[in-house]
Parts: sequence; C-alpha cells; structure tokens
Amino acid sequence: MSISKISIIALLSAALLIGSACAFYRDAVIVYDLPAVPAASPAPRDEGNFLVALAVSGGGSRAALWHAAVMKELYRQVKLPDGRSITDEIDYISSVSGGSLSSAYWCLNKPEADTTHTDSYNTFFDAYLADMRVNIESKMAGGPFTWYRYLISSEDKAVVLATTFDKLYFNHATFTDIADRERRGVSPILIANGTDMDTGAKFLFTTLTRSDFDVRPELLTRRLTETSLAESDVSFGGDVLDIVTTDDIGVSITDMKISRAAAASASVPLILGPVVMRDNKRSTPEKDVYVHINDGGVNDNQGMVSLMELLYGRVEREGKKFKGAIIIIVDANQYIDPRYSEDMVRAFSTVEMVERSFYICFYQGRAFAYLTIMNILKSDPRFKDVTFVYLSPYLADDPAISDIFTRTPTRFKITPGQADNIERAAEIVVEKVKERLLEKLQKRQVGR
Repeated sequence: MSISKISIIALLSAALLIGSACAFYRDAVIVYDLPAVPAASPAPRDEGNFLVALAVSGGGSRAALWHAAVMKELYRQVKLPDGRSITDEIDYISSVSGGSLSSAYWCLNKPEADTTHTDSYNTFFDAYLADMRVNIESKMAGGPFTWYRYLISSEDKAVVLATTFDKLYFNHATFTDIADRERRGVSPILIANGTDMDTGAKFLFTTLTRSDFDVRPELLTRRLTETSLAESDVSFGGDVLDIVTTDDIGVSITDMKISRAAAASASVPLILGPVVMRDNKRSTPEKDVYVHINDGGVNDNQGMVSLMELLYGRVEREGKKFKGAIIIIVDANQYIDPRYSEDMVRAFSTVEMVERSFYICFYQGRAFAYLTIMNILKSDPRFKDVTFVYLSPYLADDPAISDIFTRTPTRFKITPGQADNIERAAEIVVEKVKERLLEKLQKRQVGR
C-alpha cells in the first residue's frame, strides 16, 4: 500500500474517531432528569440547639486528603469525657469540590458505631486516607479510550469523572443511602455545594429542603446594607445570593447517585463539566430547559455561606431557641506564591493562568464573604455564641510544610510526598486547636 493511501486511510479514520468522540455520551446519559419523588426528610436530631458543622473547601485531591487527615486527627486527639470524639458531634458538613468527594465518602462510609469502637475507626481511617491518596486522574484516563479525554466535551468529561468516583468510592450508592444514615443519626447531614452557571446561585445537593435555609435574598440583602455597606449604593444580585435545590427543578435527590453530585461540585469550569440536569418544572413538551452545575467554588469556595443561611433558618424558625454553634473551617486553599512566576517572562501556561485566576477570585470572594458574615453575626445578639475554628496547613507554622503545600496543585492526583506533608500538617494543626474545641463543646453538652 502506498504512503498516500495510508495517509488517506489514517485521515479518514481520525475523522471518524473524532466524530465519535464528539458524541462520546448520548444526551440522555449526560442529562439527569429523574422525576421528583417524595424525599424522606431526616428525622429530627437531638442537637440541643447547639450545632457543630464543618465547612470543607475545594482543591481537588489536596482538599479531599486534607479533610480526611483533619477528620482522623479530630477523632484521635479531640476526645470527650465519655471517650467519644468530636467527630460524633458533627451535625452538618457543607462542602465544595474535592472537599465534597471526601465529605460524601465520610457520610456514606464512616462506621455506624460511635468512636469508642476504636478498632472499627482505625480500620476505617486507614482506608479513608488511602482512598483520598489515589491518583484519580489516572483512573479516569485508563481503559481502551484513554486518548478520548483530549477530544470529548467538558460535559462528557463530567460523566467520566462521576463514573470514576462510582468505581473508586461510591459503588452506585444514591442519596437514599445517605438519607437513611442521616435519619438514624449515623452520619452528619451532607450539603454538597455546586454553582448554577445559568444564574450564579448556589446549587445544593442535600436531603435538606429549601425551608431549612433562610434563603430569601431580599432579607440577606437588607442585612448586608445594614452593615458598614449601609451608606453605599451597592446592588446585590438576588440570584447570586439565592440557592437552588433539586426540589426547585423537579428532580429526585433520593434517586440521584452520590457520584453525580460529587462530580458536579468538583467540575472546574473549562476543564470539567458542567453537570447537566433537566429542569422538569420549567420544561414543556415543546421545549426542554436545562440547569448547568459547575464547581461550588465559583460561588463560595468554602461552603460557609450555606451554613450561615442554615443557621439563620434555624434561629428564625418559631419555637427554636438557639444556643450557639461551632463552625470548623477545613481550608485547603493555597497562598498565592509569587516565587513561581516573578522571575519569568512567560510565566504561565493557559491552564496555569486559569488556575491562578481562580485562586485570586476565590480569595477575593472569601474575604468579602467572611467580612460580611462576621459583620452580620456581630450585629445580631442571637449569634454571640457562634465560634469559628479555622484549620489550614499553613497554621502548622513550619516553612517546609508550607512550601510543599503551596506547590501541591489543584488536581485529582497527589504524590506520596505531598500526601505525607498534608497528614503531618493535620496532626500539628489539630493539636493546636483541640483545647479550644473541647472548651466550646462543653456548651453543647450543657445545651442538650
């Protein structure tokens, strides 16, 4: 066969393969549209009107492993007088991106017994940390279609990510499985945060309903303007301050695979996702309407705002006497390190520039959200007993740990050395805050 014929055959084959790759998944596979079914709400919990909640940041495997390592150290170091650990006291986990992977894993897989059963928990934590160390990207790229990842659409890639999460961690479990554990008090209530790219609102994957949150944007807007912003003419977009739940679009959270929610929360724009869902409430026989969910970090990379709206929902409910809360912020965000680029003319690749842009936006958004939340809480006497405990690898105050962490990328892969560094940081940081946590927990025991 001549070279020209080989070239023609090669070009035709490539064209056919590219065409196939462009339609890697049928739309019916990409779109989630299971009709809504009545969701079984979690049974009332004996919270004593004092809440313990985690806000878990995004950051790929770096965030997932940091959260897992922190949970291990909270279990190991922060013990209550009865021998249980603080992890038994956690009521809610609000998570973003890679933090949603580890949070969903915790809620689905933690032992049902309390933490006095140390053999069960020691075995669980060995598996938990090992699983968060897995090179997820290599598992996504494996199999006979390895090269497709360069050609398929971002929506297809989100399905690949969800499928990989299922294979590695969730084994096709749905929110029905999590709801059952929540009702029995086995696990905290999960709030996995995504971003509705159509409106800018938060999209919450949770068994909670809209009525559990104070999500009337006009009231939040008024609170903002009652703070130090009162003299300004700042206009706050209502949709950006709102939330969207599966109930709002007429689809079933109970039938939804946990892997799809985790993939949506972790779908970084331009790289993965969005995860697409059909809006059954607005769709008609003549026209389908879709909602596109990307990384929760686009709206709030800490999951903090969802917890604040949840707290406001509780204190404004009639008959509820709120006594306080501990919010543990598990933050895997990196400092912006200029050493990487300050001595280079062409410092960034396209991917690196997108990543750096996200870092800057995340920091700006987080700073604004934190200042606003603190202003609001300080001006409201109902929140005088809300305590924030911040956990970041940088609090280890070790230059070597900080340097390795700063150079740990936001990807779903992590080297053994980077992982060891994160686990060492968790041990040091939890040691620093454990006495404060135990002191604040005494109020919860009194408030039961």
